[in-house]
Amino acid sequence: MLETSKDLLYVVISFCILWITVFMCWMIYYVAMLLKQAYDVTKSFKSKLEKVEGLIDVAKDRLEKSSTHMALLAEGVGQVVKYVINKKETKETKTKGKKK
Repeated sequence: MLETSKDLLYVVISFCILWITVFMCWMIYYVAMLLKQAYDVTKSFKSKLEKVEGLIDVAKDRLEKSSTHMALLAEGVGQVVKYVINKKETKETKTKGKKK
């Protein structure tokens, strides 16, 4: 089988190539798994970011609706205050007119 030292060299070189091939396959596998994990993390981050964005949109809509209600409420309170002030002024003018 091994007649010369050249044959031994070829056997050693073939084993080296075999181990380099095994190492490269192992390395490619781990790089692929690393990329898959990075993809999963970014996918998860995207979904969580979309949920947060949806929550912000809902809060924004509710604030806009409540602000319109608050504007109407403030306008109504302003009209009630004006009515009370006018009523008070008319009472004061009536009582002042009677005292004289």
